[in-house]
Amino acid sequence: MKFLGIENFRLTDRNKANGDAIFEIGDQQLAKADFIFYLQADDCLSIRLGRHEASLKTEELEAFLKDNMRELRKLVKPEVERVRRERREQMNNPSN
Repeated sequence: MKFLGIENFRLTDRNKANGDAIFEIGDQQLAKADFIFYLQADDCLSIRLGRHEASLKTEELEAFLKDNMRELRKLVKPEVERVRRERREQMNNPSN
C-alpha cells in the first residue's frame, strides 16, 4: 500500500474537512479512503478514517494514520488555508 496524495479536499463543517486519500495497492490498482480532518483556524488537529474501499484494510489505514499523522497535517495545511480563503471570499461576494 503506497500513499499517493489527497484529492477532493473540502470543508464539510466550520471546523471539519474531508478529503479522498489515494493509495496504490498491488499492480498499480488505485483505491480511495475518506479521511476526516478536524481543524482549528488553519491548523489540522486530528485526522480520522472515514469510509474506504474494501480493497483497503481498516487496520492498515489506521496504522498509516498513526504513523504519518504529523506529515499529513503538514501536507493539508495549504489546502486548509485555500478552502478557508475560498469560503471567506464566497461569503464576501454572495452574488457569485
